[in-house]
Amino acid sequence: MYLTHNDITTVHIEHTSRCNLLCPQCARVVDGKVNPNLVMDELKLKDYKRIFTEDFAPQIKKVYWCGSYGDSIASNTWVECAYWLRFSGVQSMQLYTNGSARKPDWWRGLAAIFNRPSDYVYFSIDGLEDTNHLYRVNSDWKTIMKNAKAFIGAGGNARWDYLIFDHNEHQVEEAYNLAKELGFKQIVFKNSSRFVGNNEFLNSISRDVEQVYDKKTQEKIHTISHKNNENKSKFDYVIEKYGNWGNYVDATTISCKYQTDQTIYIDFMARMWPCCWTGAPIYFSGDNNIQATQLKRLLNQYNEDFNSLRKHTVKEVLEHNWLNYDLEESWTNTMQDNNAKLHTCGRTCGTDYEFTSSLNTSNAQRFVLDELAE
Repeated sequence: MYLTHNDITTVHIEHTSRCNLLCPQCARVVDGKVNPNLVMDELKLKDYKRIFTEDFAPQIKKVYWCGSYGDSIASNTWVECAYWLRFSGVQSMQLYTNGSARKPDWWRGLAAIFNRPSDYVYFSIDGLEDTNHLYRVNSDWKTIMKNAKAFIGAGGNARWDYLIFDHNEHQVEEAYNLAKELGFKQIVFKNSSRFVGNNEFLNSISRDVEQVYDKKTQEKIHTISHKNNENKSKFDYVIEKYGNWGNYVDATTISCKYQTDQTIYIDFMARMWPCCWTGAPIYFSGDNNIQATQLKRLLNQYNEDFNSLRKHTVKEVLEHNWLNYDLEESWTNTMQDNNAKLHTCGRTCGTDYEFTSSLNTSNAQRFVLDELAE
């Protein structure tokens, strides 16, 4: 069994599929525009009330909002849901955001909701005024700075998350100093494995990565930094050991991150998945994307509403055959078996390669700027 109802301590929510940015490597972006496969939807207060019942909410130590497609600040329904959740019994709340929307007063109001020591807003800011917008397309530096200052000034705890590219790696020290000056509690510098690998790997995640080009001039505008990026050498090791990426996914042992952390993921249509990496591929572009193909096959097999929290309780979804038995069994299979191992599982939670840039991995380095920060 993936998890029992009583096991769950953390809930990851993607509140909306809407976002104000068009970041090139985001799954919501195809050829510089919003992915045509993406459904525009978001959670409502009634969804939260149905999910976070009186017997469930008090056991939850942390709820965090982080989007594979959307940013909660782009939603007009999110604040009232966060406010309600504050008094539901949930112990702490965190928001991942680009910070480039809303007015400073909105952010001051958010600080009043995120008012506990363990509550945080994580601002994704990949550079400084002359570089952040190169990847965070459509972001506005002055807006981000005003909003961060307003949130921090009103007592909110903030962390700066910084994805390292070739075009911004020279600004790491300056960003560190600015974060400290502005009152951020922490700053995290991240490497990404989205930009590492050969064509087989890149096609599997439906990204044209490694280099990003201006659509009009075809000039390269930025690349990910491989300096001090252990992912590059680790990926080369995996290919050398297993022959190709598919062989690795088939053979690798699965150590499920969300299971270990006792976490479930709820998407913007109130569907419950083991994790964001499992649920997100349903909207991936490309006819030959193996992750999207596998997920659609899974929904056809079990019924597309089998994990809907608008029709079932959390406990009922956990007791469904897929989460109760089939998923874990698939981890010992290959992608060719009847109960196929999901490519997503092998890629993300295989033990020989760290795909994610999560805080507790070698791909992220955190610096505490305030000795009192949690």
